[in-house]
Amino acid sequence: MIVSCGKNETDSAEAIDISANPHTDELTITRAQFEAGHLKIGTMEQQNFARQIKANGYIDVPPDHKASVSVKLGGFVKSVTILPGDRVAKGKVLFTLENPEFIQLQQDYLENHAQLQYLESDYERQKALAEENIASAKNFLKAEADYKVVKARVQGLMEKLKMLNVNITSLEAGNITPVIHVHAPINGYVSKVNIALGVSVSTDNIAVELVDTEHLHAELQVFERDVADIREGQKFLFRSSGSANWYEGDVYLVGKTIESDARTVGIHGHIHDEKNIPNLLPGMYVEASIEVASVERLVLPSEAVVSADDHYYVLMLLHEQEDAFVFQAVEVTRGQFNNQWTEIVNAADFKAGDKFLVKGAFDLLGEGSNHSH
Repeated sequence: MIVSCGKNETDSAEAIDISANPHTDELTITRAQFEAGHLKIGTMEQQNFARQIKANGYIDVPPDHKASVSVKLGGFVKSVTILPGDRVAKGKVLFTLENPEFIQLQQDYLENHAQLQYLESDYERQKALAEENIASAKNFLKAEADYKVVKARVQGLMEKLKMLNVNITSLEAGNITPVIHVHAPINGYVSKVNIALGVSVSTDNIAVELVDTEHLHAELQVFERDVADIREGQKFLFRSSGSANWYEGDVYLVGKTIESDARTVGIHGHIHDEKNIPNLLPGMYVEASIEVASVERLVLPSEAVVSADDHYYVLMLLHEQEDAFVFQAVEVTRGQFNNQWTEIVNAADFKAGDKFLVKGAFDLLGEGSNHSH
């Protein structure tokens, strides 16, 4: 089918319907129309294309940037001072507990601490008498044993109370704390709160979860067949589910084990300029593409390749006349592509030196014929 471009040479070329028989579709464009439309003719070129490996994964933080807060001594929740999403500083009180055992523990410490002072004095006295052969060695040894036993007991109680965030100096002054204060072990955000007022919390429960988002990374999974081509330092692109924006990162570590069920290997990736990526959160699902190698391919500019009904077409120059150009719509097989170049997989079907419309093909093939670029 030959389509005339109209009597007026300043008119733009009309779109043609290439769906019926694309291999016989021809389009004649006058030289005036060619120049007015700023069209351009070119040939296939050799371009480097990075082979890409697809990967899926999620955003995470290093192990030392997240914390699961449990209790050293169980009890009933008396107060909760946080909500999910709150920013907390290391040492902030997250919640408090009540437990009679906690009061008893402090009482035991005070009693043994007072006894220790007496035993220490008796031990020093018996030691001096024994050195002057005034008292028997048996009395000295008993005083020494009693002193060391209670000293060990006081030391053990002190360490337990420190784990429960008790101020020992204040306690020795007689100030018994009725509640256990549970503090944040890291700076970060509250990701989960698993407690409420009056709830019983045991040492097996995770009461609060915290995450520090100062350093985010990507945990990706690739199939075992592809892992041999992945190296540390390779670039990858990723985006969150539903996002149109792609961001960059580098492969930092390649896993050494294979997940038996999915037959995948873990890839740890560092993210470029992570603080300027909006709405990037731990646990967020991402899709990624890892660039593993560069190979030369025969390509055309991406705007020269037009899609129609899941097929791809280019306009190949058949004849260049004095006042017109004659093109034919030819189906091609598209390979790798980006915004600038598209690989022509069946480039061997063409002759060296074949020319194509490399600028303006979409306007001629796509516009007005229900084709999409």
